[in-house]
Amino acid sequence: MRKDYKTVNDIQLGEKKDYLLKISRRKELKELIFDCLTNKQFELLLSDEKINKLFYIDALKALYKATDYDSLEYHLIMMNSLFKYQSYIDLKKQLLEKICKKAITINEYCVLRQLIDYQAISFEDLISKLHNYYEVEYEECARICLLEDHYHLAYLYLKKLEDCQDEYLLDLLCSFSFYDYASLMRHYAKNKRGYQLAPTH
Repeated sequence: MRKDYKTVNDIQLGEKKDYLLKISRRKELKELIFDCLTNKQFELLLSDEKINKLFYIDALKALYKATDYDSLEYHLIMMNSLFKYQSYIDLKKQLLEKICKKAITINEYCVLRQLIDYQAISFEDLISKLHNYYEVEYEECARICLLEDHYHLAYLYLKKLEDCQDEYLLDLLCSFSFYDYASLMRHYAKNKRGYQLAPTH
């Protein structure tokens, strides 16, 4: 199950060590990781420019081997927590451009959120841009909003529809806010009544 941005980016020391052990091909680097028992020791290890660069090269190789959005997202999450190189920033810009040329669903979004600076754009503006510039459907916008716990914004996007047949999506909205769900159901019911033809005589 997909998790919100804050949760997936809350990376613990053990996760960072596991990631570097997984991607590293050098025995001596793995031994250095095993010797780090605290955050301070780990940060000290990564502050060594030469060692950090070797880890970065291994991480890039692993990233290039990603064959699906889940693994791509995973590598980006871990690399965002470990590296600040300009070449990595440039690579993320290139990935962002490529992904935005495709139809964007929640799978693409989960990668996109690792490629953008959330401090430079509000979530509301991001969703608006996805809809207006990249033609993301209202229902998909609502799914993304619910993923990030913006349930009222999801309600506003769903309200733009004349009706919604996705029961799972509606149930999810209801689990966040029964008030918004009930209001949406009234809205859809009103639309249906409005489309009923008047009897002919």
